[in-house]
Amino acid sequence: MIMLRSAELFLVRLRFKQPMKTALSAMTERETTILRLTDTEGFVGYGEGAAFSTPWYTPETQDSIRSISPHLYALLKDAPIVRPADATERLAPVRGNQMAKAMFDGALHELFALRNNMTLAESLGGNPDCVIACGKAIGRMSIERTTEAVAAALEDGFTRIKLKLGKEDALPVLESVRTSFPDAPLMFDANGNFRESDIPFLLSLDPYRLQMIEQPFDRDDWMLSAHLASRIETPICLDESIETPGDALLMTRLRAGSILNIKPARVGGLSNALAMRKLAPSWLGGMFDSGIGRRQTLALATLSSDYPIDFAGTDAYFELDLLEAPYTLTGGSIRYSSPSVSEEALRFLTYEYNML
Repeated sequence: MIMLRSAELFLVRLRFKQPMKTALSAMTERETTILRLTDTEGFVGYGEGAAFSTPWYTPETQDSIRSISPHLYALLKDAPIVRPADATERLAPVRGNQMAKAMFDGALHELFALRNNMTLAESLGGNPDCVIACGKAIGRMSIERTTEAVAAALEDGFTRIKLKLGKEDALPVLESVRTSFPDAPLMFDANGNFRESDIPFLLSLDPYRLQMIEQPFDRDDWMLSAHLASRIETPICLDESIETPGDALLMTRLRAGSILNIKPARVGGLSNALAMRKLAPSWLGGMFDSGIGRRQTLALATLSSDYPIDFAGTDAYFELDLLEAPYTLTGGSIRYSSPSVSEEALRFLTYEYNML
């Protein structure tokens, strides 16, 4: 049981080593919010508010996380917290704001792990000595370059390869890759870019034996996703549609998909992510988050997993990150570790500070 003494917000800018392309833009830096919670005995836990600066992925933004944080902290600070999941229940009256809630949930999980002299992996019920298989994401490129990138990913030992393709190039790219690598573990990330008129095209992907098609339709198109899932052989995975355990349950009840992409930052934190793992086969994704968010996702990945985690080494992302040591991939996998937060890097990268 803990009582909170203080909460601090650090507004941070991390510079990418090279621009990171999303569905709508190319980012040269990552703005993120770091929470430091301190309890009355002096233990410290960190969380990350990993929303983007604009609401293109979810309705939340960095501004919304910062504005709601004092209200969330007020619901937590005046009564003892017996377990991290208590925060989920105590914050339930606040609608939405899952990424802001995830920031507090992650910090509380770290606090409880420290107080019990455990790694976060152990505190979550995972294996702190495990090596975690990782997937590789390949952006849109020419047929030749995509085929070469798949070859390199297989050579590096990745056991799931995510392809980002458009309707106009998907079939020739998949034909080339499947001809060269008949058994490659491929999936297709559709990024919600398709509509009902595209169902015949999506059905045409069945012969390529993909592990899954991720988020074919807009986040709210539940019935359309269920319609596709009833007709297609390739499994459907939902990403943006899933923000709560209730959404995951709805997916299974509607049969709108059979696989979950669980990003702890998007679903309200580690507590919700643990609950959702029990509802359907799943894998873990990232948010271009800092090492603080990534060490929490990696701790969750030490539990048994249905598919390789979406995880790039932090050494490949940012010019300067927030941990004392980077995460580095070797042979398509990563060994669990829990580096400390670099207070020097946190001070250097912070452009605004707030005490809640």
